[in-house]
Amino acid sequence: MATATTTRSLPDLEGASFVQAKLHRAWHKERRFQHLRGLCYFLLWATALVLVDLLVDWLFLIPGYGRLALLAFNAGAIGWVVYHHWMRYLRGYDPVRTALQVERRHPELQSLLVSFVQLGGEAQAPAHASPSLIRALRRQTIEYTRPLDFREIVSYRELKRIAVVSACVLLFFAAISINWSGYLRVLFYRMLNPEARLGYPTRTHIDEIRCAASVQQGSKVPVRVLASGLLPREGTLHVKPEKGTWEKIVLPRTQRQGEYAYEFPEVYQSFRYRIRIGDASTEEREVAVIPPPRIVATQVRLRYPTYTGLAERSVDILNLEVPEGTTIAWELHCDLPLGSAEMLKDEDPDNPLAMILDTTGKVARIELEASQSFAYQFRWIERDHGYRYNEDVHYFIQVIPDTAPQVEILRPLEDEKATVKKTLAILFQARDDYGLGQAAIRYALNTGEEQTHPIGDVTGRLVEKEIAWKLQDSAPTLKEGDVITYAIEVADNYSGEGGPFRSKSQTRTLYIVSLDEYLRYMEERRRKLIGEIRDLHKQETDAAEKVGEIKTQKPE
Repeated sequence: MATATTTRSLPDLEGASFVQAKLHRAWHKERRFQHLRGLCYFLLWATALVLVDLLVDWLFLIPGYGRLALLAFNAGAIGWVVYHHWMRYLRGYDPVRTALQVERRHPELQSLLVSFVQLGGEAQAPAHASPSLIRALRRQTIEYTRPLDFREIVSYRELKRIAVVSACVLLFFAAISINWSGYLRVLFYRMLNPEARLGYPTRTHIDEIRCAASVQQGSKVPVRVLASGLLPREGTLHVKPEKGTWEKIVLPRTQRQGEYAYEFPEVYQSFRYRIRIGDASTEEREVAVIPPPRIVATQVRLRYPTYTGLAERSVDILNLEVPEGTTIAWELHCDLPLGSAEMLKDEDPDNPLAMILDTTGKVARIELEASQSFAYQFRWIERDHGYRYNEDVHYFIQVIPDTAPQVEILRPLEDEKATVKKTLAILFQARDDYGLGQAAIRYALNTGEEQTHPIGDVTGRLVEKEIAWKLQDSAPTLKEGDVITYAIEVADNYSGEGGPFRSKSQTRTLYIVSLDEYLRYMEERRRKLIGEIRDLHKQETDAAEKVGEIKTQKPE
């Protein structure tokens, strides 16, 4: 009995394996279909992207960073195509899903194949299912599906359109590869080497460009281009100033064979440019305009001469007004390193004064003693490129020369008479712009030589001093009838050439008389003073009466 049962189940097991094998073959065909479909899309997009890259790079000669961006875009596009048209359709083997696809193709199975797969496609049936029912389902499924080809769920005819398009694009690319192989080699070299400057083959060849990579600000910039091959009458110079937009400038052809030239009259900012002659064009190039060094900080130390009595100080201005003999030390900080720095005096521009630079080249120093007024400017030589710049700004040092002091006798007010024993009281006032030094009485007896009676030092800018001069101390032989002429002399503290400066007051005269004559002289002066006092008193009284009358009058 057991032998009969085993014999009856063998056909079922063999039929079940046969159905499973057909499902596997259908899944394999579906997978090959997806691989072919994805490969077609991949080849189509990859070829199209190469052609687009060639067109864009050939037309615009994009720089290295642009080519890197283009490569990144290409990688992103290829990744999207591979996923969207290929990888997301690749699924693992699932007999239920494949059975459903077969039943959609053959609706007459009426879910028989799906039930077969779900309820016992393998040798052992589920424990809860009826064995006899499952055997009947297997036999029926094997019987109905034996003549069917499960691989019909996939038709390669669906690949016809995409395959034809891909083939046409590949043929077109092959034709381009044969005819324009040089272009493709240049493209791949430029795309894989962002720093490459290799250009595409052209009928016109730009052999040489003569234009400085850096120029001095404000100078002329000539551009010379040497070309060969098919030469048009003019080319195009594309220029993009710093902080500007691209502009087109006609690049005319000169009388020399294959030469095109243009000259920028003056340039004040850096710019980028590219050149197109015929079908040949260059990559972008840059001309760096080197500006003159600018003074960013200033420190000027002023050491005043001792005669002024002024303390040393620092200022941050270059136009100065200083006393004569002041030592001026400039310290200038520039924004660019200098190769050399000079000070030019306007009065002697052919003999510049060299300035001392620090190790960075950005700090320049010079020290001068100001003995006379002068105008000046600075001249720089920029270190990195050796460009020479003269500053447009002129500065001025106003030197104030020291002036002689002033002195006047306040008392006595006029010439006087005196005896030989006279002690003369003299009140004088002296002033100087910076400070006074010594003072003395300069006198002469009769027609003799002028002599000096020292008074001593006087300090300050304004001094008022009273002294007592005993005549016999200076003139022991003084006698009646002699005449003394005197004045006050003061000196300042000027220590320069020709100093110190001295000045004398107005002169006064003393007449030496006898005692009796001197008493009469004094009495006469007393009467004169009393008269003057009476006149002043009368004038004051009259003025007071008139003021009183005005106060008592009624207004009209």
